[in-house]
Amino acid sequence: MSTLCAQVRSVALASGRPLPDRSLATQAREEGPLVRLEHGAGGVSKMTLCRPKKLNSLSLPMIRELKERYDELEKAGGGCCILSGEGRALCAGGDVAEVREGVLEGNRAPADFFYEEYVLIYEIATLRERCGIVQIALWDGIVMGGGVGLSAHSPIRIATEKTMFAMPETLIGLFPDVGMTWALSRLPAGAHVGLFLGLTGQRLGAADCVESGLATHYCPSDKLAEVEDRLRSLGNAGDLEAVSSVIKAVAGDAVADPKKAVLKPNAAAIERCFGGVASAEEIVARLEKEGCDWSKETLATLRLRSPTSVKVTLDAVQRHASISFKEAFQMEYRMSQWCMRPQPHSDFCEGIRAVLIDKDNKANWLPAKLEDVSKERVEEFFAPLRPEHPKGELVI
Repeated sequence: MSTLCAQVRSVALASGRPLPDRSLATQAREEGPLVRLEHGAGGVSKMTLCRPKKLNSLSLPMIRELKERYDELEKAGGGCCILSGEGRALCAGGDVAEVREGVLEGNRAPADFFYEEYVLIYEIATLRERCGIVQIALWDGIVMGGGVGLSAHSPIRIATEKTMFAMPETLIGLFPDVGMTWALSRLPAGAHVGLFLGLTGQRLGAADCVESGLATHYCPSDKLAEVEDRLRSLGNAGDLEAVSSVIKAVAGDAVADPKKAVLKPNAAAIERCFGGVASAEEIVARLEKEGCDWSKETLATLRLRSPTSVKVTLDAVQRHASISFKEAFQMEYRMSQWCMRPQPHSDFCEGIRAVLIDKDNKANWLPAKLEDVSKERVEEFFAPLRPEHPKGELVI
């Protein structure tokens, strides 16, 4: 960040007056609807993300449009809502390159983006609890970052042969957020699998999504239209067991291809390396001791991640195993805002530069080694937000 930019940012923060939000101006000029909501027969609605050229990544205007459509859905009622995306992705994440600009300019864009995203996703996650509407997420393509948040808390999550699921946040100086630090500690496959996925950002196909419990069902992509048709004629689309039975009946004896699966073939090693750990350094030591091809690849992957993000993620997953979903969500918002600082305070801007801006994949992490990330540094990311923060703590 330039000296001038740093000075301007310091003045803005000291005064408590955020700078004008210029970083999201280009998003506001997007043409056409970003989200489409259709109400069909049998109390079945369909929510479709319509930004296929950007892999349906979440911009602030898209978040706001989604909020409007979900408010409309709640008023309309019904039994279930099918969540899908146009093109080859459900949603590839948030438009974090724009958020990075907000951090460097010192404006309020990062606060607004994350606040509104968190409010939206919390409302989606509690849709059934609050309104009796069952969301059915179609993972018929790429599901990453914010796309995980939109869909992973749905009661029904259908993987197909096109599924590519990942939480790569530690590679960009963040952590698996929007409720995922809470969810990873509670995976049906075990908290050790959750840690493995959250720390490494391992990409998963359908077989691994089902094995881990992230996906509730598998169905071939070309049969999803039949699932939708059968749901509309069901008559009780808000009945979770009835919906599940429809999906199983349509899928028949189809099973996810296990050829590229990672979790089941390495289940014992994953538990040995990530189960009951006290520190990130202990995970590294266990991986080194394991000595198999999987552990060597995992160790190499882990060393590419931000050491700060790895330790913050580990701490968050372990802490949030014993608190409520709402409490974890509020803490994650707090953590996200402490990530919205330039180096040396956070690795977020450098991670985005390396992966999305310059695309050299050569991030200069600060600190560069796990052992140099102190407990005090990790604790900073869980601290209450400062009084001058533009939005304050998350209220949900």
